Amino acid sequence: MKNRTTTPPWLIVAKRELMVQLTDKAFWIGTLTTIGLVALGFLFTSLWGPGNGEPSKIAVSSDEAAQIITVAQEQGLDVEALRVPDGEQVTAVENEDASAALTHEGEAGWTLTVLDAMDVQDLRPAVESHQMSANAAEHGLDIEELRAGTNLELVILSTEETQGVAILIATMGFAILFMMSAITYGMQIANSVVTEKESRIVEILAAAIPTRQLLIGKIVGNTILALAQVILIATAALVGLSMTEWSQFVGMIAPVAGWFALFFLVGFASLACLWAAAGAMATRHQDLSQTTTPLMMIIMLVYMSGFFAQGKAAEILSYVPIASTVSMPGRLLSGESTWVDALIALLLSVAFMAVAVWLGSKIYRRGLLQTGSVMSWKDALRKAA
Repeated sequence: MKNRTTTPPWLIVAKRELMVQLTDKAFWIGTLTTIGLVALGFLFTSLWGPGNGEPSKIAVSSDEAAQIITVAQEQGLDVEALRVPDGEQVTAVENEDASAALTHEGEAGWTLTVLDAMDVQDLRPAVESHQMSANAAEHGLDIEELRAGTNLELVILSTEETQGVAILIATMGFAILFMMSAITYGMQIANSVVTEKESRIVEILAAAIPTRQLLIGKIVGNTILALAQVILIATAALVGLSMTEWSQFVGMIAPVAGWFALFFLVGFASLACLWAAAGAMATRHQDLSQTTTPLMMIIMLVYMSGFFAQGKAAEILSYVPIASTVSMPGRLLSGESTWVDALIALLLSVAFMAVAVWLGSKIYRRGLLQTGSVMSWKDALRKAA
């Protein structure tokens, strides 16, 4: 007699949740529309960013530096040379008369000094082309000699401001992604639960499989979908950013995006269980506005904290579960936190997830078969304790 392998009930539920969404046109329309909006956003930013409109003025004091600007113009960059006395190039940048200052440091190569890395386009190809031509005429065709002096060191006078731009871009993106996914998939879970409850299908499901298995399946299925969508959108954003003049930020943001994905996975799984509990507490779809309000408030507070929390408040929030999903990646990007801090915050989030699953499953089981009236959070927490 052959042994029959049985599929865990939660896996069946998870597969069903996945298939329902993957075969839904609205899901694909929403996902592709979001990616399209991200692409359009970077397109418009690129069109109206540096190098578009007024040419960027580069302060130079020598004919050789002016020749590099000419080469840059031939390469399609929207720049122009601003002649200043020798030694006053950086002063011109500080006074905002020029976007950047191009100076020659002898054998060390060239230096491009800017107030903000977003103020000027990349002059490295122009510097390399000019310097290699000069080296070729002087030293022949030896490749090492040709490359000598072609390095361009970028000195940013306002490092804090430049990092602030990258942090703002990343934090805004993380906060928006978290809010969109948490609300979209959270409400989807709550609606699914209350639909099953209102149609009384849940009574059949509860008789066939344990309610805990049903809950786990819903959490796993929707968490996979939410995480996959977040990764897809984040990847599209990084690709779009790499095609703009601010591509230097990609190397800063990409590693932090990985941490965001980990925090999002744990944070959303915690909220997913509570969203399911909120759905079980309702008796009709109209009741969801009442039972989901606390969760909406949590999500909005996390979203707002990503924009407004600073200093000590941001440091504290970076260790608070759910809030750390947005706050900790921003602190990693700014260098205020290390991977050790991120790991500690992630472990705290995992511990909170365990508590949320335990608490949510209790509320879910108690509210699932209650059809007489809406269960308040106060009653739900009291009964679950």
